[in-house]
Amino acid sequence: MPTFHYTAKRGPEDVVEGVLEADNRGGVLIYLAEQGYVPLRISEQTLERAVRAPAVVRPVRIRRVPTSRLVVLTRQFASLVRSYVPLLRALNILEQQAKHPSLRMVLHQLAEDVRQGQTLSAGLAKFPQIFPLLYVNLIRCGESTGALDVILERLAQQMDEEEQLRARIRMALTYPVFVGLVGCGTILFLMTFVIPRLSRLLIGLGDRLPWPTRALLAISSGLRSGWCWLGLAIMGCAIGFVWAGFGERGRLVWDRCVLRLPVVGGLIEQAEVARFARSFGLQILHGIPILQAVEIAISVVNHRVIRAQLSRVPEGLRQGEALSTCLKPLAIGTPFLVNTVAVGEESGKVGEAMTEVATYYERDSERLVQTLMTLLEPTLIVVIGLIVGFIVMAVLLPIFEMSSVKL
Repeated sequence: MPTFHYTAKRGPEDVVEGVLEADNRGGVLIYLAEQGYVPLRISEQTLERAVRAPAVVRPVRIRRVPTSRLVVLTRQFASLVRSYVPLLRALNILEQQAKHPSLRMVLHQLAEDVRQGQTLSAGLAKFPQIFPLLYVNLIRCGESTGALDVILERLAQQMDEEEQLRARIRMALTYPVFVGLVGCGTILFLMTFVIPRLSRLLIGLGDRLPWPTRALLAISSGLRSGWCWLGLAIMGCAIGFVWAGFGERGRLVWDRCVLRLPVVGGLIEQAEVARFARSFGLQILHGIPILQAVEIAISVVNHRVIRAQLSRVPEGLRQGEALSTCLKPLAIGTPFLVNTVAVGEESGKVGEAMTEVATYYERDSERLVQTLMTLLEPTLIVVIGLIVGFIVMAVLLPIFEMSSVKL
């Protein structure tokens, strides 16, 4: 009995594909009519085509996908949906274009779920390690409102902006990190290779060595012996065990300490509030209820202390309080944040207000990072120069003293 491959639809978006054995095309038409589908294409599969059919995708361990790849995928998905490409076909096209193995596997599974009648959001929810709750919730909103292409484009834009901010921070950190690594490598080379070869000359002077030279030789000897590195390894293991023993409580204490640092704490706070505000505003702009939007936006926040503060907001909203009133007593509730949200509530544009807050904090965070890196670069150079200068001075002091004695 011949095998036919069919593509049919029921409604504007419910498109299915499948393979059916029938005597002829008429049998396939009767089957689709009984199922309530309108046939779009029916083609007979020959033996050669069946042999060349795509093989079953081998199981691949689902790993996290880089944000840049997810941004590209979302933009391509938005373009396909905007071009009225059926959902199932769009997923198949994206699967063929995907180069990341985990992403290809996920798209294959999504296509199978859609083919079996599940919604796209339900399929995305099965892969929380790739698609966060915010992503799934907005896709579900796009499915219900018919604005899936708009939602996908907004999601891609938000992820792209966050990725660009992280990229700019990484670029700003590249030069200071490079200077620090080169400086530490130079100092380690001097202490473990150069100074030991000079120590034979210096030790011959005995007790007449000045204290900087004696300290330098002691440090060099300690670095060359294995006890120093063994002690550092034991200390690292002890810190790891203590960290693992405290668990979430220990991480909360660490986050609290980091938040109190002079400049870094303010930078982290601004970045987390910006992430919360942008996620919340994006949901409100697309009609998601405020309580649900707040709970999902809180899950986007990474810092545990700030997330714990924001977790009080849903309870206040359930009691009928305004969002600005819930944010005011929090440590992150700056006058700018509270007043901007209050104005948005009065004008009925809370989503736009939160987006404005996110934009302001992101720009301020970027400016603060640039200022910090500008000050960090010369500070690193000065510190490394002082250390190298101390090494040179400690080596030359005995030579100067010997020459003065002879004179």
